[in-house]
Amino acid sequence: MTQAGKSGRRPASAGTPGRQEIWQAIRKKSDAFTVEDVVAATGANPKTIRDYLGCLVAGSYVSHAAAEARGQFSTYQMLRDTGHHAPRLRKDGSAVVQGQSTEQLWRSMCILKTFTYRDLIETATVEIPEGTAKSYCSMLLATGYLRVLKKADPAKGQIASYSLIRNTGPKPPQVQRVKRIYDPNTREVYMPEGRE
Repeated sequence: MTQAGKSGRRPASAGTPGRQEIWQAIRKKSDAFTVEDVVAATGANPKTIRDYLGCLVAGSYVSHAAAEARGQFSTYQMLRDTGHHAPRLRKDGSAVVQGQSTEQLWRSMCILKTFTYRDLIETATVEIPEGTAKSYCSMLLATGYLRVLKKADPAKGQIASYSLIRNTGPKPPQVQRVKRIYDPNTREVYMPEGRE
């Protein structure tokens, strides 16, 4: 169902533990923890964990204490728990805004249950272009996430309304460059109807 990418980057559907799994493991630690603790909890690559912890330290989500002696481990402590979704951060701790539109659109769909693309734009906390909202709705409709409740009627100035019929979890389904949907909640890939 999934295909290996031609570039060196792993496709989103490859399923290795990443930042979300690391963040969830960190949230469960009430005391100081080490990289090794997070490796044991997630199976993630130690370098991936260190890199993400570096971003979290720079963004003041986590504190870092260097090892006091040779043979000991550096320790970390949660400072700011912002909830289920892993903070999307650059190395300097600043927020990554790419992908926020789909997160906002998906969250609104899950809350509203029935909506138009304009409803989704109005309930978002970031600015979302009309074309982005329309395109996301179209792809989710084509892959079986949405059902049309009322068809658009341009002559009457009426836009389509939808209902969410496949709520698979908190993570937004991702539109891939090859025009299919990867769902990080189920780790499945969905093709638009009529395409193989």
